[in-house]
Amino acid sequence: MAVAVEEQVKFVLRLTPAMHKKIKRSAKLNNTSMNKEITNRLTDSFSKKTTESLLGDIVKLLEKSK
Repeated sequence: MAVAVEEQVKFVLRLTPAMHKKIKRSAKLNNTSMNKEITNRLTDSFSKKTTESLLGDIVKLLEKSK
């Protein structure tokens, strides 16, 4: 059984030295690479935005039903 592999895109990201240090430190604490740390944080930020949006919609619906 073959496992599907997601295509990946490589690009250059410019960071300040301070941001680079923060990501490097965080990656080390999470026992992961800097690339994976950045990818995880981006994924989380999009998930959080979706969750916040859904919660906002629920609140609006609840307010309308009053």
